[in-house]
This record gives sequence, structure tokens and C-alpha cells, in this order.
Amino acid sequence: MNSQPNQPRLNATQRYTIFGAAFGFTFPLIGTVLEVIFSGLPFNIASLVHIQLTDPLLWIVDTAPIVIGLLARYAGHKQDLLTDANEQLRQHENELKNNQLNLERYADERTAELVAANQRNQHRTSQLEAIAHITRSISTIQALNELLPRITQIISEQFGYYHVGIFLLDPAREYAVLTAANSEGGKKLVENNYRMRIGGAGIVGFVTHAGQPRIALDVGMDPAYLSLAELPDTRSEIALPLRVGAEIFGALDVQSTEAGAFSQEDISLLSILTEQVSIAIQNARFYQQLQEALTQAEMASAETGQQQWLQFLSSEAVEGYYFDGVETIKLRSSDRQRAHSLSVPLILRGTHIGTLKLSATDSSRMWTDDEIDIAHATAERTSIALENARLLVEAQRRAAKERAIGEISARIGSLSNVENLLQTAIKELGNTLPDTDIAIQLSTEKPRRK
Repeated sequence: MNSQPNQPRLNATQRYTIFGAAFGFTFPLIGTVLEVIFSGLPFNIASLVHIQLTDPLLWIVDTAPIVIGLLARYAGHKQDLLTDANEQLRQHENELKNNQLNLERYADERTAELVAANQRNQHRTSQLEAIAHITRSISTIQALNELLPRITQIISEQFGYYHVGIFLLDPAREYAVLTAANSEGGKKLVENNYRMRIGGAGIVGFVTHAGQPRIALDVGMDPAYLSLAELPDTRSEIALPLRVGAEIFGALDVQSTEAGAFSQEDISLLSILTEQVSIAIQNARFYQQLQEALTQAEMASAETGQQQWLQFLSSEAVEGYYFDGVETIKLRSSDRQRAHSLSVPLILRGTHIGTLKLSATDSSRMWTDDEIDIAHATAERTSIALENARLLVEAQRRAAKERAIGEISARIGSLSNVENLLQTAIKELGNTLPDTDIAIQLSTEKPRRK
């Protein structure tokens, strides 16, 4: 290996000048040799010097190295200019190629970024459409026991998650209880009344305590993750709080079989979904509470109505009426056992207030659907009319009572004498309540406060 440093190369101007001068030097040399030969002089240095000094023509020929060297130098200079120009062109060409490669690489990178951005936008659009579909699906379900399993199932179907569970806080707000799940393992946990202490171990325990979403991209590396034998395929998990306003009432737990399945964008989208789920659950809860209150009110109303009807019927001597085809006859106690082939109850707000009985002279007669519908419609309208009549009777009784009280008050209110006042009060009350012994006795004991 040559260890000497590289010698600088001669450029074309220098090479051409040297070669031109060397080539021009051959002219005087050849001319001098020929003159010596033609002059007959001996061929030696003295003869060569003598010819050079005595022949003027050779003086002109002696300038050949200078002239040809200058011409060659000019040609070399031009060659150097061309070489420099070619080198510059080559550099420009290389720069253009590099720029072209950079542009192509930049275009490829931008195209890849645009494709990735488009894919992200399409994925986000599909997720938003899935959220809208989920919202529409769960907004029509009002029963809480139907709503919660449907939420877990449809979220799993739309997003492809392995396990989706809904935890609700118990009344004491000590535990988050798994109430619904879509996976088989999750359903077993629901059957076993699986619960997690709020603020205790597990991601759901953290979320229900802190009120913030929590992601475990690799459950094996997250200390907050609590492994369950019923969910062996979980590799990543996210939990988000269910809340209305500032009140946390549960958590949405989502698990995937892929590590790193969730991103910050997923938190944003699932947070939107969790808000809709929270509203749907609260609406179902309010609806359930309203239904329970309505049922209790109906039961109370039916019980009150039954008591009112019993009181009303006990004050009325009529047990019912019987139509024999010619006239209407008041029923007697013995008529209660009269045979009939069609019986329609008189129902008023859940209270059985009577019975409409139909019998035919032909014991084999079959009642048609139209006849049965007419009987039911008559029974329904009769129940309403009876209730209106009862209310009218009670209203009249209350009016008569208020009128009697008003008259007594008017008569005794204008009296100032104690004896006259007491006598008037007894007299008026006796006229109002006939066949009644009435007395007013004033107490001589010291009044006591109650």
C-alpha cells in the first residue's frame, strides 16, 4: 500500500504547455541536425552550435517551443474551462438528482401521512357512527334489567372488544358491583355478585374513587390491574367513570385481547360514549322509580277506591238489578245464585265493584265476539258512570254538610249571650241530626294544654 501522500495532478493548461513546448523544441533540433548534414560539417556539438549561431532561419525556428507552448497552453486553458463547466454541470445534475430524490421521498412521506390521517379519520368517523348507533339503540330501552346487558353487548359488537362490563355502586357507596357483562366470563362474575371496593385494588376501584379514566396498555405491567380467572385473555384494559354531573354512580369497564389496544383518542371517544350511557342508565333508573311510584299510587288509589266503594255500598240498600226481558227488577239476596252463561266484571281503577251477568233462555247458546265486546264495553262504561254517580252523591253530601255547618255558624255567630248561644247551638244541631240527644257541658276544671 502506497503510504506517500497523493501528489497534486496537473491541470490541462500545464500539461498542454509542457507537451506543446516539448513538441516545439523538436523543430529547432531537427532543423539544426538537417543543416549540419546538408552543410557537410562533421556531426558534433561544435557544428550544431556553429549552425545555430550563423543561420538566421534557425533563429525563427528556435521560437517554435515558445509559440507552440503558448498555443498549447491556450488549448489547455480552454480544456480546463470545459472541464470546469462539465464538473459544474455534473454537480448541478447530482444536486438535481438529490433534490428529485428528496422530493420523491418527501412526497412519499406526505402521501403516507395523508393515507394514515385518512385512515384515522375514517376510523374516527366509523367510531362516531358506532356511538350514534349505540345511542339510538339504548335510548328506546327503559327497563334497567334489559338496558344494561344490551349496552355491553352492542358496545362489544360495534367496537370489537373482548369484554365489556358495567359496574354500579351499591347504596352504601362502598363497593362497585358488576351488574352486566357481554363475555361468558363476565356473566359468571355477574351471577357470583362480583364486586370491587371503591378505592381498593383494581382499575375499576381506582376509577370509581378518583373519577378519572384509567388505561392499562399491558395488564402484566400495570400494578393497578387485578387478574381474574374468568377473564384469562385480557391484555389491555380501560375503565371510565359513569356519572351525572359531579356524582359518580358506576364505571364502564372495557378489556381487549390485544396489548396496547387503547389510545388517548379512544379515551376521548369512549368518554363521549360513557356520557350517553350514563344518561341512558339514569333515565332508566328514573323511569323505574317512576313506575314503582306509579304502581304504589295505583295500589293506594285502588285500596282507597275499594274502601270508598265498600262504605258507599254499605250505606246503600241496592244490591243490583235484574232485567227479565220485560221489566227491571231489584235483586234480592236469593237472586245472587241465579245461573248465567256470561260474566263480565265491573272494574274501576283496579277495584272490582260489581259484575255484569248475562244468561240465555237457550242453554246451548254460544256468545259471538261482537256480543262479548258489547258486554265488555257496557261494563266499562257502567263502571265509569257508577263512579261518577258515587262522586256526585258524595259531593252532594259534602255540600249539604257544609251548608248545615254554615247555617249553624251563622245563627250562633250573631249571639253574644252565653246561654242563648248554647241553647241555639243545641237546637240547631238537633234539627240537623234528628233522633239524637245532644248536650253541652262546660268544664269547671282548670284548662290543660294539649
